[in-house]
Amino acid sequence: MTAPRPRRSLHFVPGGQERMIAKALTLPADGLILDLEDAVPPDRKAATRPIVLGWLRGLDFGGRERWVRMNPIWGPLGRADVEQTIAGRPHGYVVPKPRHAGDVRELAQLLDALEERHGIPPGATRLCLIATETPEGLLNIREIAAASPRIATVSWGVEDLGAAMALGRVRDAAGRYLDIPRYARVMCAVAASAAGVEAMDTVYTDIADLDGLRRECEEAVAMGLTGKISIHPNQVPVINAAFTPSRESVDEARELVAAFEEHARRGAYAFTFKGQMVDAPHLARARRILARAGLS
Repeated sequence: MTAPRPRRSLHFVPGGQERMIAKALTLPADGLILDLEDAVPPDRKAATRPIVLGWLRGLDFGGRERWVRMNPIWGPLGRADVEQTIAGRPHGYVVPKPRHAGDVRELAQLLDALEERHGIPPGATRLCLIATETPEGLLNIREIAAASPRIATVSWGVEDLGAAMALGRVRDAAGRYLDIPRYARVMCAVAASAAGVEAMDTVYTDIADLDGLRRECEEAVAMGLTGKISIHPNQVPVINAAFTPSRESVDEARELVAAFEEHARRGAYAFTFKGQMVDAPHLARARRILARAGLS
């Protein structure tokens, strides 16, 4: 069976910007997010929906995932965003500012009806939740992350959260996250893991600082996050490289899985591997490395 394609990089494309979608279709991103929310002026949102639908229907995405970032489901625009783009059969919707599990369930129920209407297989349309953009959402992230089987990945956001909480800044002088955004990032990783879904890191806004982006990606890998959202073409190769396991780690993971299989045939599930005692958690980590590499 073919292993699922890794979701290392999802790249934002402002809806309606033809030059930017043309560029995005040349990038090595694993998926594109066609944005109907923050990147579209309020007076252009209605006119941008049919453009995004046309992209979904008419452009060759070359195997990339096709996501649409809708407006909040609880606001005046979210339902129409979904209703007017679902016919393009996107892979899923990026969901901003969920406040609680009820918001996710409301969207899931809307998708149930729309999939039936458009002949889309039930449950095929997935969700990527930006789960920390409101203080309420951050407090409820555990329930939000587990609110629907449609959820594929959970991410976090700091700009809207910072505005809602009147945070003067979100990083220290060295560029490290301060307490509240660090807490949001940690809770994204923990809640996603508890729900059995992927966790994706938020955007890095200093587009010229690729070294800082690389460090932040390496931190995210260490936290168990599986990918990152990008906002500039130059960020995509850095993100992909950071979230792709090295050949050495993949080779070692394969060896370890094979060693477990051999020892299991002899009734052993703890043994010495390259000088270290290993048991079930080590096997789980090895399998996650292979999954990140797109290997079964």
